Amino acid sequence: LTPILGLALVHMGIVLLAASQEGALSQILIFKEVFDPSFSQLSGMQKLFSYPNFVAEEWPHVLVWDLFVGRMIWLDGLHRDINTRVALSFCNFIGPPGLLIHAITCLISGKGLPPMGYEGEDT
Repeated sequence: LTPILGLALVHMGIVLLAASQEGALSQILIFKEVFDPSFSQLSGMQKLFSYPNFVAEEWPHVLVWDLFVGRMIWLDGLHRDINTRVALSFCNFIGPPGLLIHAITCLISGKGLPPMGYEGEDT
């Protein structure tokens, strides 16, 4: 779990760094078009994919975080009775911070770090 959380922290740093650059707010506002049903989601995604930094972040985000990590968070929440709504939302929208939020939620709830499929080992 530690290497994955470390990579999640690095990814979060990249997202924050990109969000602090000039012109980042206009790129972030494009997300409204993607998630607001009154807009064309396809048009919003086409605009976002015109930014190389977005493409470089989005591809691994979708493949790894949305599919695999999101599923792991959901199954862990079901198995250990942990609320995963916030963590899954963040996992879906910006990826790795969702795993960090899930780990924090697990610790705050007193259930320890998520086992990440390795319940027989120390996490």
